[in-house]
Amino acid sequence: MLRKILAIALAALLAAPAQAEVPLTGYFTASKPCPAYQSINRQTNPGNIQIRPGTAYDLIAGNRDRPTHLWIVVPGAQPERRWVEVDCGTRATDAEGRVDAPPPKPAPSTYRGTQYILAVNWQPAFCELSSRARECRDQRPNSFEATNFALHGLWPQPRNNQYCDVTAGERYASQDGRWRDLPRIDLPMALRRELEQVMPGALSGLDRHEWIKHGTCYGESVDKYYADSLDLMLALNASPVAELFAANIGKRITLAQIRAAFDEGFGPGAGERVNVSCAQDGNRTLITELTIGLTGTIDGPDSFVSLIHAASPTDGGCRSGQVDAVGLR
Repeated sequence: MLRKILAIALAALLAAPAQAEVPLTGYFTASKPCPAYQSINRQTNPGNIQIRPGTAYDLIAGNRDRPTHLWIVVPGAQPERRWVEVDCGTRATDAEGRVDAPPPKPAPSTYRGTQYILAVNWQPAFCELSSRARECRDQRPNSFEATNFALHGLWPQPRNNQYCDVTAGERYASQDGRWRDLPRIDLPMALRRELEQVMPGALSGLDRHEWIKHGTCYGESVDKYYADSLDLMLALNASPVAELFAANIGKRITLAQIRAAFDEGFGPGAGERVNVSCAQDGNRTLITELTIGLTGTIDGPDSFVSLIHAASPTDGGCRSGQVDAVGLR
Protein backbone atom coordinates (compact mmCIF):
# COMPACT_ATOMS: atom_id res chain seq x y z
CA MET A 1 0.00 0.00 0.00
CA LEU A 2 2.79 2.41 0.97
CA ARG A 3 4.59 1.61 -2.28
CA LYS A 4 1.42 2.37 -4.24
CA ILE A 5 0.95 5.70 -2.46
CA LEU A 6 4.55 6.69 -3.17
CA ALA A 7 4.16 5.72 -6.82
CA ILE A 8 1.03 7.86 -7.16
CA ALA A 9 2.74 10.80 -5.46
CA LEU A 10 5.80 10.48 -7.71
CA ALA A 11 3.63 10.33 -10.82
CA ALA A 12 1.80 13.45 -9.74
CA LEU A 13 5.09 15.26 -9.11
CA LEU A 14 6.44 14.31 -12.52
CA ALA A 15 3.24 15.43 -14.19
CA ALA A 16 3.26 18.81 -12.46
CA PRO A 17 4.19 21.62 -14.79
CA ALA A 18 7.43 23.56 -14.36
CA GLN A 19 7.13 26.85 -12.50
CA ALA A 20 5.47 29.34 -14.84
CA GLU A 21 6.92 32.72 -15.72
CA VAL A 22 5.73 35.66 -13.63
CA PRO A 23 4.24 38.32 -15.92
CA LEU A 24 5.82 41.78 -15.65
CA THR A 25 5.29 45.10 -17.36
CA GLY A 26 7.50 48.13 -17.53
CA TYR A 27 11.04 48.64 -18.68
CA PHE A 28 14.40 47.00 -18.19
CA THR A 29 17.35 49.38 -18.71
CA ALA A 30 20.67 47.71 -19.52
CA SER A 31 23.67 48.86 -17.49
CA LYS A 32 26.20 46.62 -19.22
CA PRO A 33 26.41 44.50 -22.37
CA CYS A 34 25.05 41.00 -21.72
CA PRO A 35 23.96 38.13 -23.95
CA ALA A 36 20.26 37.89 -24.70
CA TYR A 37 19.30 34.22 -24.67
CA GLN A 38 16.44 32.51 -26.45
CA SER A 39 16.66 29.70 -23.88
CA ILE A 40 17.99 30.09 -20.34
CA ASN A 41 18.81 26.40 -19.87
CA ARG A 42 20.49 25.82 -23.22
CA GLN A 43 21.83 29.41 -23.41
CA THR A 44 21.09 29.59 -27.11
CA ASN A 45 21.54 33.04 -28.62
CA PRO A 46 20.63 33.24 -32.34
CA GLY A 47 22.49 36.14 -33.89
CA ASN A 48 24.81 36.52 -30.84
CA ILE A 49 22.61 39.35 -29.57
CA GLN A 50 23.77 41.55 -26.69
CA ILE A 51 21.79 44.23 -24.88
CA ARG A 52 23.23 47.74 -25.08
CA PRO A 53 24.05 49.82 -21.99
CA GLY A 54 21.66 52.74 -21.55
CA THR A 55 18.93 51.17 -23.70
CA ALA A 56 15.47 50.49 -22.21
CA TYR A 57 13.68 47.28 -23.24
CA ASP A 58 10.03 46.30 -22.72
CA LEU A 59 9.55 43.73 -19.94
CA ILE A 60 7.45 40.62 -20.48
CA ALA A 61 8.09 38.35 -17.48
CA GLY A 62 10.49 37.00 -14.89
CA ASN A 63 11.42 33.35 -14.69
CA ARG A 64 10.14 33.10 -11.06
CA ASP A 65 8.79 35.20 -8.18
CA ARG A 66 12.32 36.31 -7.36
CA PRO A 67 13.71 36.14 -10.87
CA THR A 68 17.27 35.39 -11.87
CA HIS A 69 16.39 36.21 -15.51
CA LEU A 70 13.99 38.62 -17.18
CA TRP A 71 12.14 38.12 -20.46
CA ILE A 72 12.42 41.27 -22.58
CA VAL A 73 11.78 42.45 -26.14
CA VAL A 74 14.94 43.12 -28.15
CA PRO A 75 13.85 44.89 -31.39
CA GLY A 76 15.51 43.46 -34.47
CA ALA A 77 16.51 40.16 -32.86
CA GLN A 78 15.14 36.91 -34.25
CA PRO A 79 13.24 35.99 -32.17
CA GLU A 80 12.72 39.33 -30.40
CA ARG A 81 11.81 37.87 -27.00
CA ARG A 82 14.99 37.11 -25.07
CA TRP A 83 16.14 36.25 -21.53
CA VAL A 84 18.78 38.35 -19.74
CA GLU A 85 20.23 38.11 -16.25
CA VAL A 86 18.70 40.52 -13.75
CA ASP A 87 22.07 42.00 -12.74
CA CYS A 88 22.66 43.23 -16.30
CA GLY A 89 20.50 46.28 -15.63
CA THR A 90 17.63 47.75 -13.65
CA ARG A 91 13.89 47.36 -14.02
CA ALA A 92 11.12 49.86 -13.39
CA THR A 93 7.87 48.20 -12.37
CA ASP A 94 5.73 47.97 -9.25
CA ALA A 95 3.62 45.26 -7.68
CA GLU A 96 0.73 46.00 -10.06
CA GLY A 97 3.02 46.06 -13.06
CA ARG A 98 2.31 49.78 -13.62
CA VAL A 99 5.04 52.06 -14.96
CA ASP A 100 4.56 55.80 -15.14
CA ALA A 101 7.46 56.58 -17.47
CA PRO A 102 10.59 54.98 -18.95
CA PRO A 103 13.46 55.06 -16.43
CA PRO A 104 16.34 57.47 -16.91
CA LYS A 105 19.52 56.09 -18.39
CA PRO A 106 22.05 55.15 -15.70
CA ALA A 107 25.14 57.28 -15.27
CA PRO A 108 28.08 55.75 -17.12
CA SER A 109 30.54 53.89 -14.94
CA THR A 110 34.17 54.92 -14.73
CA TYR A 111 35.98 53.54 -17.76
CA ARG A 112 39.60 52.48 -17.50
CA GLY A 113 41.68 52.83 -20.64
CA THR A 114 40.52 54.11 -24.02
CA GLN A 115 36.76 54.06 -24.47
CA TYR A 116 36.55 55.45 -28.03
CA ILE A 117 38.83 55.97 -30.99
CA LEU A 118 38.14 59.01 -33.16
CA ALA A 119 39.55 58.20 -36.61
CA VAL A 120 40.10 61.16 -38.95
CA ASN A 121 41.45 61.17 -42.50
CA TRP A 122 43.62 63.64 -44.30
CA GLN A 123 41.34 63.40 -47.33
CA PRO A 124 43.77 64.49 -50.09
CA ALA A 125 46.10 61.63 -49.10
CA PHE A 126 43.21 59.18 -48.97
CA CYS A 127 42.15 60.21 -52.47
CA GLU A 128 45.71 59.97 -53.78
CA LEU A 129 45.59 56.29 -52.83
CA SER A 130 41.88 55.68 -53.63
CA SER A 131 41.28 57.82 -56.69
CA ARG A 132 38.28 55.78 -57.88
CA ALA A 133 36.22 56.53 -54.79
CA ARG A 134 33.13 58.65 -55.52
CA GLU A 135 34.22 61.38 -53.11
CA CYS A 136 37.58 61.73 -54.89
CA ARG A 137 36.26 62.51 -58.37
CA ASP A 138 35.73 66.23 -57.85
CA GLN A 139 38.44 67.52 -55.53
CA ARG A 140 38.74 71.30 -55.39
CA PRO A 141 41.35 73.56 -53.75
CA ASN A 142 38.64 75.56 -51.97
CA SER A 143 36.77 72.51 -50.62
CA PHE A 144 36.42 71.80 -46.90
CA GLU A 145 38.59 68.69 -46.99
CA ALA A 146 41.47 70.54 -48.66
CA THR A 147 42.44 72.16 -45.34
CA ASN A 148 40.44 70.28 -42.67
CA PHE A 149 40.33 66.78 -41.27
CA ALA A 150 37.58 64.47 -42.55
CA LEU A 151 35.62 62.11 -40.31
CA HIS A 152 36.37 58.44 -40.78
CA GLY A 153 34.50 57.20 -37.71
CA LEU A 154 33.99 57.06 -33.96
CA TRP A 155 34.81 53.56 -32.72
CA PRO A 156 33.69 52.20 -29.33
CA GLN A 157 36.40 50.07 -27.79
CA PRO A 158 37.66 47.38 -27.48
CA ARG A 159 38.26 46.71 -31.17
CA ASN A 160 35.96 43.69 -31.27
CA ASN A 161 33.02 45.79 -30.07
CA GLN A 162 31.42 45.85 -33.52
CA TYR A 163 28.19 45.00 -35.38
CA CYS A 164 25.83 45.12 -32.38
CA ASP A 165 22.31 43.79 -33.08
CA VAL A 166 22.64 43.98 -36.88
CA THR A 167 21.33 41.45 -39.37
CA ALA A 168 23.62 38.97 -41.07
CA GLY A 169 22.88 40.62 -44.42
CA GLU A 170 23.90 44.05 -43.12
CA ARG A 171 27.10 42.67 -41.67
CA TYR A 172 28.03 40.89 -44.88
CA ALA A 173 27.36 43.98 -47.01
CA SER A 174 29.45 46.12 -44.65
CA GLN A 175 32.37 43.70 -44.61
CA ASP A 176 32.17 43.17 -48.37
CA GLY A 177 32.41 46.89 -49.14
CA ARG A 178 28.85 47.07 -50.54
CA TRP A 179 28.10 50.06 -48.37
CA ARG A 180 25.49 51.65 -50.61
CA ASP A 181 23.43 48.45 -50.27
CA LEU A 182 23.08 49.18 -46.54
CA PRO A 183 19.98 51.00 -45.22
CA ARG A 184 20.14 54.76 -45.77
CA ILE A 185 20.88 56.76 -42.62
CA ASP A 186 17.90 58.99 -41.84
CA LEU A 187 19.17 62.20 -40.17
CA PRO A 188 17.69 65.68 -39.64
CA MET A 189 18.45 67.91 -42.61
CA ALA A 190 20.94 70.19 -40.81
CA LEU A 191 22.83 67.23 -39.35
CA ARG A 192 22.88 65.51 -42.74
CA ARG A 193 24.38 68.59 -44.44
CA GLU A 194 27.08 68.93 -41.80
CA LEU A 195 27.92 65.24 -41.94
CA GLU A 196 28.25 65.23 -45.73
CA GLN A 197 30.71 68.13 -45.50
CA VAL A 198 32.85 66.62 -42.73
CA MET A 199 32.55 63.03 -44.01
CA PRO A 200 33.10 63.17 -47.79
CA GLY A 201 33.06 59.36 -47.81
CA ALA A 202 29.29 59.50 -47.27
CA LEU A 203 29.10 59.65 -51.07
CA SER A 204 30.39 56.08 -51.05
CA GLY A 205 28.14 55.01 -48.16
CA LEU A 206 30.78 55.43 -45.44
CA ASP A 207 28.15 56.88 -43.10
CA ARG A 208 26.07 53.70 -43.46
CA HIS A 209 29.08 51.43 -42.97
CA GLU A 210 30.34 53.29 -39.89
CA TRP A 211 26.91 53.19 -38.26
CA ILE A 212 26.42 49.47 -38.90
CA LYS A 213 29.93 48.49 -37.82
CA HIS A 214 30.62 50.91 -34.96
CA GLY A 215 27.65 53.16 -34.26
CA THR A 216 25.34 50.27 -33.37
CA CYS A 217 27.65 49.59 -30.40
CA TYR A 218 27.62 53.22 -29.22
CA GLY A 219 24.50 52.77 -27.09
CA GLU A 220 22.72 55.81 -28.54
CA SER A 221 20.57 56.71 -31.53
CA VAL A 222 22.12 57.32 -34.93
CA ASP A 223 21.37 61.04 -34.56
CA LYS A 224 23.26 61.18 -31.26
CA TYR A 225 26.14 59.08 -32.61
CA TYR A 226 26.77 61.44 -35.52
CA ALA A 227 26.04 64.63 -33.54
CA ASP A 228 28.69 63.59 -31.00
CA SER A 229 31.13 62.68 -33.79
CA LEU A 230 30.64 66.09 -35.41
CA ASP A 231 31.16 67.89 -32.08
CA LEU A 232 34.53 66.16 -31.78
CA MET A 233 35.41 67.11 -35.35
CA LEU A 234 34.48 70.73 -34.67
CA ALA A 235 36.91 70.83 -31.75
CA LEU A 236 39.70 69.20 -33.78
CA ASN A 237 39.28 71.35 -36.90
CA ALA A 238 39.28 74.54 -34.80
CA SER A 239 42.52 73.54 -33.07
CA PRO A 240 46.25 74.15 -33.70
CA VAL A 241 46.40 70.58 -35.08
CA ALA A 242 44.34 71.51 -38.15
CA GLU A 243 46.30 74.77 -38.44
CA LEU A 244 49.56 72.78 -38.47
CA PHE A 245 48.37 70.60 -41.36
CA ALA A 246 46.85 73.49 -43.35
CA ALA A 247 50.05 75.54 -43.00
CA ASN A 248 52.27 72.71 -44.20
CA ILE A 249 50.51 71.37 -47.28
CA GLY A 250 53.10 69.80 -49.57
CA LYS A 251 55.64 69.65 -46.75
CA ARG A 252 56.80 67.00 -44.31
CA ILE A 253 55.83 67.22 -40.65
CA THR A 254 56.83 64.99 -37.74
CA LEU A 255 55.02 63.09 -35.03
CA ALA A 256 56.67 65.41 -32.52
CA GLN A 257 55.13 68.45 -34.25
CA ILE A 258 51.69 66.82 -34.33
CA ARG A 259 51.86 65.90 -30.66
CA ALA A 260 53.04 69.42 -29.76
CA ALA A 261 50.03 70.87 -31.62
CA PHE A 262 47.70 68.60 -29.64
CA ASP A 263 49.38 69.71 -26.42
CA GLU A 264 48.95 73.33 -27.43
CA GLY A 265 45.29 72.92 -28.27
CA PHE A 266 44.16 70.48 -25.59
CA GLY A 267 46.74 70.65 -22.81
CA PRO A 268 50.10 69.01 -22.03
CA GLY A 269 50.02 65.25 -22.57
CA ALA A 270 47.15 65.29 -25.07
CA GLY A 271 49.52 64.43 -27.92
CA GLU A 272 50.43 61.14 -26.25
CA ARG A 273 46.90 59.88 -27.03
CA VAL A 274 47.35 60.25 -30.80
CA ASN A 275 48.53 57.72 -33.35
CA VAL A 276 49.63 58.72 -36.87
CA SER A 277 49.18 56.45 -39.92
CA CYS A 278 51.20 56.86 -43.12
CA ALA A 279 51.31 55.19 -46.52
CA GLN A 280 53.75 55.13 -49.41
CA ASP A 281 52.86 56.88 -52.66
CA GLY A 282 55.80 56.32 -54.95
CA ASN A 283 58.77 58.03 -53.35
CA ARG A 284 56.56 59.93 -50.90
CA THR A 285 55.35 58.99 -47.42
CA LEU A 286 51.90 60.52 -46.94
CA ILE A 287 50.11 61.06 -43.64
CA THR A 288 46.75 59.40 -44.20
CA GLU A 289 45.00 59.22 -40.83
CA LEU A 290 45.08 60.15 -37.15
CA THR A 291 43.48 57.93 -34.51
CA ILE A 292 42.78 59.71 -31.24
CA GLY A 293 41.99 58.01 -27.94
CA LEU A 294 39.07 59.36 -25.90
CA THR A 295 37.38 58.32 -22.67
CA GLY A 296 34.32 59.74 -20.91
CA THR A 297 31.02 61.38 -21.79
CA ILE A 298 30.98 63.27 -25.08
CA ASP A 299 29.20 66.50 -24.23
CA GLY A 300 29.86 69.05 -26.94
CA PRO A 301 33.12 70.28 -28.51
CA ASP A 302 34.46 71.61 -25.19
CA SER A 303 34.53 68.09 -23.71
CA PHE A 304 37.38 67.13 -26.09
CA VAL A 305 40.00 68.24 -23.52
CA SER A 306 38.78 66.00 -20.70
CA LEU A 307 38.07 63.12 -23.08
CA ILE A 308 41.56 62.96 -24.56
CA HIS A 309 43.35 63.24 -21.21
CA ALA A 310 41.32 60.35 -19.76
CA ALA A 311 42.43 57.95 -22.52
CA SER A 312 45.51 55.73 -22.58
CA PRO A 313 48.76 56.83 -24.28
CA THR A 314 49.82 55.28 -27.61
CA ASP A 315 53.18 54.61 -29.27
CA GLY A 316 52.49 57.35 -31.84
CA GLY A 317 52.81 55.28 -35.02
CA CYS A 318 54.39 56.90 -38.08
CA ARG A 319 57.26 59.26 -37.17
CA SER A 320 56.89 61.70 -40.08
CA GLY A 321 55.11 62.16 -43.38
CA GLN A 322 54.00 64.66 -46.00
CA VAL A 323 50.77 66.64 -45.83
CA ASP A 324 49.31 66.02 -49.27
CA ALA A 325 47.65 68.74 -51.33
CA VAL A 326 44.17 68.28 -52.76
CA GLY A 327 44.15 66.84 -56.29
CA LEU A 328 45.88 63.85 -57.80
CA ARG A 329 49.58 63.93 -58.58
